[in-house]
Parts: sequence; structure tokens; C-alpha cells
Amino acid sequence: EDESRIIGGKPCSINQRPFQVALIKRGQILCGGSLVGAQWVLTAAHCKQPVRVLIGTDTLREGTGELRSISRLQVHPSYNPRKNDNDFMLLKLNRPVHFSSNIKKIRLATRCPTDGMRCSVSGWGTTKSPGAKLPQNLQCAAIQAFGRNECTRAYGNAITPNMFCAGVPEGGIDSCQGDSGGPLVCDGVLQGVVSWGMAVCGRRGHPGVSSNICRAVPWIRRTI
Repeated sequence: EDESRIIGGKPCSINQRPFQVALIKRGQILCGGSLVGAQWVLTAAHCKQPVRVLIGTDTLREGTGELRSISRLQVHPSYNPRKNDNDFMLLKLNRPVHFSSNIKKIRLATRCPTDGMRCSVSGWGTTKSPGAKLPQNLQCAAIQAFGRNECTRAYGNAITPNMFCAGVPEGGIDSCQGDSGGPLVCDGVLQGVVSWGMAVCGRRGHPGVSSNICRAVPWIRRTI
């Protein structure tokens, strides 16, 4: 299992995902994230490293988008790094963003995902697995949420109620290394935060695992 955790996706523009941000460490992509307020980004707790946040761009080239530093970092109080449980972290930006056509916040899901729900995932993570090929341009992929049974069949008791699985039944489309912390969107709301999966992404019967936003909404609202 690989913790850092888009295979089979295609390039997409920031206008389609104006809430998508990149967490940058020493000029390299570390993780993805989502704008959930003018001054707040939601990402995965296992992405906790000194990073800056790149906002409002679909390309990682120098001089695009807005780069912000972080003034506060809040990990979910029940985060368990051994189990990747409650893999959530909120980052407070040093100053608020101005919303525009390519910078928008996304609403949080209040209902939990259902089996077969149509979703999409995005990020700048590797597009090749095994191996690594990091794209310059944001990649998006259409996937679906899987029910608890299918998820447990793949990963057994590693799956807690604070997680859900998403992918495609035949495999070949998945989040992968570098997409961690990024948005999993269903019906226009933020349903999941990309969390973990197999070291080889996109394997049939082993969908990607996301942290379940519906379970974290009270904590997120209290914090921001």
C-alpha cells in the first residue's frame, strides 16, 4: 500500500476545477487540495510537510497562478497515521483569495456517498503506474463510488467508516501517487479527499480509497 497516493484521465482546465490547488514543496508537487473557504484548504493529513499552496492554475509551470504560504495547519483530532483513518488536514492561507472564474471554493458533501454514484477526481499525480510520469497539466478522471462491501472485499478491515472507495469496475482509471489530498467530487460537492491505495494504481478490484467528508463536516465547520 502506498500512502502518498491519475491514471487513465485526461487534461482539464482550472475553470472546470476552480477549487483545485497544488501543495508545492521545493518546487515539486507534493499533494493536491481543495479550497473550502476564502482562506482555507482541505487536504490529507499525511501530506503534513512544509508546503506552499498554488491556486488558480491548471499548470505547474513557473509564474502561473497564485502562490500562498500557510499561517496555520490543523490536523483532524482523530487522525490515525498507522491506519490512514480520518486522513484530513485544514490549511489556513496567510491571506484570503479573491474568488474569480478560476478560483472558487467548493461545497462540502453532507450526505455520505452511495454505491454507483458518479464522481470525478483530479490532480497532478503520476499518470503512469508502475513507474512515475508527472504531468505539467491538471488531469481529471471520471470514476464512481463503490459500496462498503466492494471496498471491504478489496481491503478487508483496513476500511473504516471514515473511508470509501472509488474507481471503475474494470480498473485502469484511478488516483495515484501525488494526487493525495486532492478533491473527489460527486454531484458537484466535495465528497472525498484522496487518501491511499495500492502501490500500483488502477488495478482491477483495488479502487482508490478516499477520506469520507460527510463524516468530517462538523469538525471542518468548527475549524473554519
